Amino acid sequence: MGKKIYLSIIILLSLFLLLISVTPAVASETAPSDKYTAITEDGVELAMKRYRPDEKARFRKNGQPVILIPGMACNFNFLDVHTPAGKTYNVQLPSPLASWARRDPYIKQDPMRYYSLPHYLWLQGYDVWLANYRGMGREPYMSGGADKPYTATDCGVYDLPALVEKVYEVTKKHPVWGGHSMGAAMCYIYLEGATYVAGDRTQVVFDPALAQERNNGNGKQSLKGFIDLDGPMAAAGRPSDNLADTSSLPTFLDLRYLTESLDQWAEPTYYILQSLWSFYQMLGYPDLGMLNMIFLTNANNMDPNVMAYLASYGGDGLSGGVIATFLANMQSPSGDIETPYADNLAMISLPAIVVADGTNDLTNPEDIFNFYMSKTRNQADVFIKIPNSAHVDLVFGLSAPTALYPEIGKWLRKLRK
Repeated sequence: MGKKIYLSIIILLSLFLLLISVTPAVASETAPSDKYTAITEDGVELAMKRYRPDEKARFRKNGQPVILIPGMACNFNFLDVHTPAGKTYNVQLPSPLASWARRDPYIKQDPMRYYSLPHYLWLQGYDVWLANYRGMGREPYMSGGADKPYTATDCGVYDLPALVEKVYEVTKKHPVWGGHSMGAAMCYIYLEGATYVAGDRTQVVFDPALAQERNNGNGKQSLKGFIDLDGPMAAAGRPSDNLADTSSLPTFLDLRYLTESLDQWAEPTYYILQSLWSFYQMLGYPDLGMLNMIFLTNANNMDPNVMAYLASYGGDGLSGGVIATFLANMQSPSGDIETPYADNLAMISLPAIVVADGTNDLTNPEDIFNFYMSKTRNQADVFIKIPNSAHVDLVFGLSAPTALYPEIGKWLRKLRK
């Protein structure tokens, strides 16, 4: 029932947005000094941002590079939580703060950064790179590729090699990949050595030599580690469905002009969600039940100001190909996700920290654990589950600074040894 409701929401949203005219944002004339561009094999320009909290701060050029990328329909603002110029958010920080944040002048100046994984990693000395996969981004960090439908497989086959190679080219170090949701699923595709058969985007083969090089090699496409933040196999889908008939779907649902005005509705939505959670818990249920499939958020784990920021700045749109993949998965008779990517997880031997949220919503914690157990074991592998979190708020929720970020930091320190 939950999947049917979620499917209905996607279809209704698609039909509504097809009735309105949306114009892409105008490109910025000047590129900031922290912007880099990666070019994919199929000619798409991908925007990257090398993280620092302000223009006077140093990049961590001597640190271990970490690439962070968001999930479906989101740009990297979803991870880079901060107060944009000209905005005000009245975030009330907890007391005491997490130990890593107590003497940080940037968090004192902008409390929103307390809920930023990139900022945490930068404080720990890591060279953080934020990436927008094809079609995603706000100027001046907008990636190309929204002119035709694309899928998570395209991101795994084309985008990841370009992003990894760019960071290696600049730093001469093998980066760690950190992805949330679809951003993690596309890395599974990459690490399994997936390639298209003669350019046919409906046919994928898994190249063992390529998988070995990306997992354990020393070339420009090799990774040092993998941070999986609740990545579902549903985002990968089946290659044969990746380019299912999209004639009734848009090439790209550009939501930017809608989301830019959503912050005024975020706080009321937050309190509605909180009331729903309280009501369900009063009835003896631990969460929203089948409504989890729609909201994907634990309101009790969210600051309403962070929610307002993300509503306006974190979302961009949906590719018709991504929608087609999800529709094909949700229409499967058994409801199970049958995908060759789930069948080839043993080709992945890279050290990984796999994180599941505490709610059965778009992802099931048990499924995330099974993905983790299906990869080839590495002594550095870690699985953790963050209680009282849901799929969306996992990475910036109230619990993230104390329950998630230090665990990632601990794992990265072990990885350096």
